[in-house]
Amino acid sequence: MPHLVLDADVDLESYVRDFSPVLIRHGKDVLRADTVYLEREHRAVLIEALVVEAGRKMPFYVVISRHGDGSATLRIDPLTHPERSSGVRELVTHLAEGLLQSTPGAEVRATNLVLPSSGA
Repeated sequence: MPHLVLDADVDLESYVRDFSPVLIRHGKDVLRADTVYLEREHRAVLIEALVVEAGRKMPFYVVISRHGDGSATLRIDPLTHPERSSGVRELVTHLAEGLLQSTPGAEVRATNLVLPSSGA
């Protein structure tokens, strides 16, 4: 499952406040993430996502969770099961890049996404 684990105490309230909706088009394919929900205790964010590839709609959620050890995880919500298509991976990667940019000094502990290098 596409995911990113950061060694950083992510400020989810700031992330939600500064969140910019994502809309990526590749011909008739659409990748979209436009609505975010902040959990009451500010320990998790739910991002509503939709990928339309080859006419097939795949709605799902991406969740960002803060953990007690000072780390955070971005992953597809396990209650949603989109096909792990190239569009789904691209959208999750785009959201992961945004999380990295909003968290100065964060280090990637683990990921299976292709992220740009910090020198790029």
